[in-house]
Amino acid sequence: MIYYKIKCKYTVTEETDEAKLMRFWRKADSSYVGGQIFRVIILERDDTTIDALLMFSVSDHSLSSIKKRVISEFDETGETIKSLNFSKTPEEITVTEAISLIRCRTIDGAGGNAYRCSKRVATRWCNAEYLNDNFDLKFDEFVLPHTQLSFLKAKDEARGILADESFYEELERIYSPLNKRKFCGNPVNYLINAASRETAKNLVKLLTKALYSNKRLLSTRVAYVTELGDVSYDKAIKNLCENSYASVVVIECSDSNIKDDRFARGHERLSEDIYDILKEYSLQTAFILVDLGSKACKQAVGELIVKEDISFIEISEGKGDNSTGKKYLKTLLKENKVRYVKEDFVIPEQEVYSVNDIVTAYRNIKKNRIRNSLYKSYKEIKPLKIDAPVAVSNSYEKLQSMVGLTEIKSIIDQIVSSQKINKLRVEMGLDVTGISKHMIFTGNPGSAKTTVARLLTSILYEEKVIDRNRFVECGRQDLVGRYVGWTAKQVEEQFRKAMGGILFIDEAYSLVEREGLYGDEAINTIVQMMENYRDTVIVIFAGYPDKMERFLEKNEGLRSRIAFHIDFPDYNADELCDILKLMSKNKGFTLDGEAEEKCRRIFDEACKNAEFGNGRFVRNLLEQAIIKQSSRLVKEYGNTKIDKSIVSLLSADDFDINAAKVYKTEKIAIGF
Repeated sequence: MIYYKIKCKYTVTEETDEAKLMRFWRKADSSYVGGQIFRVIILERDDTTIDALLMFSVSDHSLSSIKKRVISEFDETGETIKSLNFSKTPEEITVTEAISLIRCRTIDGAGGNAYRCSKRVATRWCNAEYLNDNFDLKFDEFVLPHTQLSFLKAKDEARGILADESFYEELERIYSPLNKRKFCGNPVNYLINAASRETAKNLVKLLTKALYSNKRLLSTRVAYVTELGDVSYDKAIKNLCENSYASVVVIECSDSNIKDDRFARGHERLSEDIYDILKEYSLQTAFILVDLGSKACKQAVGELIVKEDISFIEISEGKGDNSTGKKYLKTLLKENKVRYVKEDFVIPEQEVYSVNDIVTAYRNIKKNRIRNSLYKSYKEIKPLKIDAPVAVSNSYEKLQSMVGLTEIKSIIDQIVSSQKINKLRVEMGLDVTGISKHMIFTGNPGSAKTTVARLLTSILYEEKVIDRNRFVECGRQDLVGRYVGWTAKQVEEQFRKAMGGILFIDEAYSLVEREGLYGDEAINTIVQMMENYRDTVIVIFAGYPDKMERFLEKNEGLRSRIAFHIDFPDYNADELCDILKLMSKNKGFTLDGEAEEKCRRIFDEACKNAEFGNGRFVRNLLEQAIIKQSSRLVKEYGNTKIDKSIVSLLSADDFDINAAKVYKTEKIAIGF
């Protein structure tokens, strides 16, 4: 759809009296004129002029043909409107502006009551349901003027925004006389490597103007998507693409826009979304992917080129001399409405500036003007210096840094080595048929089964053993359906979600604990799916040791498909003390000597009880101690000032709690 603001002059027939004219306008005002081909929504009118919103599908009609239809069909009978003429050139507007105009107009209702159109109705009239509040799609939208840009002018503007040679080469192709000057579909898409959103938008705008000037686009509307939303390839982005025929859709790829949820959306999910979108819509819409430093972008492009034969032109930002660089910096500040005084305009003197140099200077000016020009009392303050914590570099190092788990770490090394060699054998054309990759984790609550499984997913991905860094966690409620026939579908849905990664089935034994509630069907389907998805999904079953044995006995095919059985032992008292110190440090607390001794006695007692909670018990103990400390400090100090060292210190009295008495059942030796 394309949207225009229009202004028309009209005259009425001699037979039309005021009452008849009012009835005509009341009918026209209540909804819209037209139907599936076009729609005209009246915004304002007087005795001779109509201000209206015109929308139509550019895939089937041109503006000139729609003008004729509007004039001929505005009054089908011809009994009221004698003539209707466009008095000025229609102005293209964004969908957002169109919806806003519809909602601002007043409609006369029954009984003379006036009302305004709801957003839901306005989005439906505009075929733009993706703008409803129930979608989490985030995007910016703008329309460029419908002016012709010559080749020489395009190259001049490219110099002004420090475009790279790759951009000039594409301008040569766009303006080539070998091309048909008519929209016949979208031959290529674009990948822009940019330093910032601001500079990327300048490249997008110039590229859009060049394409429109050569009839490669029918609209200058640009939808700049910054976040696709949490639902993979959802209705919103699909609706936006359908509504962007022969216009531009930009998808920004940045690590800061990626949300890591419990299903490990991350880079892989974003890459899949981009792949699905372009696969379906790239022939009718010009897509521009803006890469601000994301793995997902180039991964999606690579798959689209190899699997779908979709073409891309890669464009990078370039450099400029001293004068051009400073001029571009001023342009960025002006376009983004950043006001500054002369002393704020600070940029290192260089003969040549890269776009990254300009972006750094732009951000510094934008940041410093707040303190230096707007809140001047903060101009001379010295910045606070804090030693940054040393970050753990990758998932393998995170696993190695965990307390205890010595035997488990060794087994994980074996698993990684095994999977790497299996992959190498596949690449060499050697047989790996029948080699299972599935695992079972057994252990009591709090023994780090889920944490290790998550880290293992990342480790296998980093080692290129699995294709996607995807960890899908599910339980009985996600696998067992309420009615006959639902269970198999739900199980397969979880396997589809985990394709390329790991499916973690927690408390798997619960599938056999409730007879007659489709648990058996779930287990049988899991076994079948483990075979169907053996090359794309690794399944990890997790649960209590004794209960997991019963689970394995439920189906003959389960045990034979599991390659690795890892038992997570309970932590001993020394390990629990180490975990407590680590947790305390992460929360900004330390324990005095008496507190450490008291905690050791608590852990010694706790370890005598079955299922005492392991790491979870430590966390609960620490949280209760912090609450107890807060209460103690308020009583001791009241409203007086408390030193930071006191607030950060936990004493033995703070651990005078009943956490160790919760687990009273004597531990029994268990195993397979």
